[in-house]
Amino acid sequence: MLAQVEAVAYATIAQLSKIKGLGEAKVQKMKDAAAKLVPMGFTTAAEYHKQRQQILKIHTGSKELDKLLADGFETGSITEMFGEFRTGKTQLCHQLCVTCQLPLESGGAEVWCHRMISPLPV
Repeated sequence: MLAQVEAVAYATIAQLSKIKGLGEAKVQKMKDAAAKLVPMGFTTAAEYHKQRQQILKIHTGSKELDKLLADGFETGSITEMFGEFRTGKTQLCHQLCVTCQLPLESGGAEVWCHRMISPLPV
C-alpha cells in the first residue's frame, strides 16, 4: 500500500487527471491525503552535506577493494554482494563484523556488530 500512496503523492495532477472518473478536485484531495502519509520534505544541499559528513567508512582490510568502494563500506546504507560460490562473500562479511568494532583511526566505526544477515534462500 505504501508504494501506491507514494505513487499518488509523487504523481503530477495532470498524470492523475488522465485516470477515468477523476476530476481535478478529486485528484487534489487525493494528493493532499497522500502528502500527509508520505514524508515529502525538502532538504537543502547544506543539510544534505551535513548528513553526509556523519557517514563513516568501514575499511575492508584490502587497500584495492577499499579503493574500488571509494574508501570502504558506508555506514547507514545497504550494500548487496553477489558472486560465484566460494569467492569470499561470507569471509568479507565476517571481516566487516570485526572491522566495524575497531577504533576510528584503525578504519572501524567503534560500534558493536550485533548480527549478520544471512543470504536469502534461492
